[in-house]
Amino acid sequence: MLGILSVLSSAFALEDDYTLSLEGYYRMRSYSYRNLYIDQEEPGKFVSQRLRIQPQINYKDKAKFFFMTDIMDDVVWGDNQSLASTALFAEDPSFTGENGQQSASFQLKRAWMEVDLAVGSLRVGRQPSHWGMGLLANSGDGFDDAFGENHSGANFDRILFATKPIAVAQTIMGKAVSDIPLYFGYAFDRLVEDPLNQYYGYTCDNGPTGVIYEGEEGFDPVCDVNGDGKIDSTEVHGYTETREDDVRADQLDWTFDNDDDVNEHVFLTIYRGQNIDLAGSKADLTVGLYGINRNQAETDSKVWIVDGYVYLLWKNLYLESEVLNIKGESRAVPLLSDSETDPLYKDVNIWGYAAKAGYKTKDFYALFETGYAGGDNDVTDDYFTARAIHRDYNVGLLIYDEILRVTTYRGWQGSAAALRSNGGVYNSRYIFPVVRTSFMGNWEALVGYLKVWPDKPDGAIIQCSEADKEKGIECATYEATANEIGWEVDAAIKARLYNHVLFSVEGAYAQVTDRIKLDSVGLNTEGSFFTVQTRFAYEF
Repeated sequence: MLGILSVLSSAFALEDDYTLSLEGYYRMRSYSYRNLYIDQEEPGKFVSQRLRIQPQINYKDKAKFFFMTDIMDDVVWGDNQSLASTALFAEDPSFTGENGQQSASFQLKRAWMEVDLAVGSLRVGRQPSHWGMGLLANSGDGFDDAFGENHSGANFDRILFATKPIAVAQTIMGKAVSDIPLYFGYAFDRLVEDPLNQYYGYTCDNGPTGVIYEGEEGFDPVCDVNGDGKIDSTEVHGYTETREDDVRADQLDWTFDNDDDVNEHVFLTIYRGQNIDLAGSKADLTVGLYGINRNQAETDSKVWIVDGYVYLLWKNLYLESEVLNIKGESRAVPLLSDSETDPLYKDVNIWGYAAKAGYKTKDFYALFETGYAGGDNDVTDDYFTARAIHRDYNVGLLIYDEILRVTTYRGWQGSAAALRSNGGVYNSRYIFPVVRTSFMGNWEALVGYLKVWPDKPDGAIIQCSEADKEKGIECATYEATANEIGWEVDAAIKARLYNHVLFSVEGAYAQVTDRIKLDSVGLNTEGSFFTVQTRFAYEF
């Protein structure tokens, strides 16, 4: 890769109109967990790494091309695939990810172009998506969290057009252009061309004898796909059926089925004022609204997402908040209700938010943060209200990043795997005050306190209490005695050396209550957890 970049650099050096720049980083992070799992006698330790490279080819600031690749993406240090027949004599590391599976050593994740037009800017290709604080769309770029690490990032196959409507109108009318930072934008995303899984919306059963003939009880003509007057094993399926990707080799027209496509239309408006005059002082003010229409004909999915964002820094007073609502209807969630006529149908109404406020300067800040991710105490009814916040919006190191991640991973299996938190804020409300101060120029210290309460306990992932019973929440049992899920204290020392080298030591202690049935998911039943993590990174 570096050889290719050097060749490109030499080629473009011949033309003054072109410039080539390179962004990215190498990052390693070490983890040590004490008392995370049941009967863990010693601290569990491992190290993972990532090399990210993002070149940019720029022609006169009018036409740009970007691509981004991750190499050794969260690959764990060492030979973990028995490349050496005797582990004691291992020399060459493998490409094993944190999930224990072999990972591709090279992953091209983004490639897109940007063109400056007379009336705006056009961006086309597989590109990052980030909005506001990153609760819904989070690019996962850089090192922007007080604690924790970015691991994934949102990428979309997208066509995006953005413009400054006031400036365009003034130009058309022949007036002087005033630099009012108001932007409008529209994007089209193709989320799915073919989902691989075959959706039916109904079940087909061939009965206890293996065949149901026309005229017999249980015969459903819609299941007699080949029209031979009987339903046999070749026609049996559930509401959805998993296909192997090699079936497409015989289906040359697999891209022609438009009913299973998932499309997304994005509408945005944002005012982004920097160093503006506000009530006699300079301020940074951003206010935006993000609207998404997502649809899939095959599953009758019609969903709207509305996401509002505000940022204000004025006289060292800081406020930032994002609120989102996902609302609509769908038959795409593979969790069946008790309805005999339409068990796949669900009304969707999901809420989430985060807000920060406090005092902020270059060398010091004291912030109070609160947030929420909607839960669902009965995912099998026809009203769906659960969704975790994006995993790269990091809140603490233990309760969300580990405890609830492990609990939801082991609790939601099979078709319900989409309900896992993956380390994001899940089915809860929280408060998270954080204080940061810098010293010796390029060093900083941070400390935070996180406390978490359940939103809608379901008795499976989050246990129910008698107080929930009084609120009308229906559970099979009400065994929890605590109101909160738990609390944790986080602390970190960070430094930036020579402008490019990043170093940090982060630690956390958490206490989790009986709201989580720790023994059923293999976690330490004492409810006390501790971690120390370090990062070395080179950012270029």
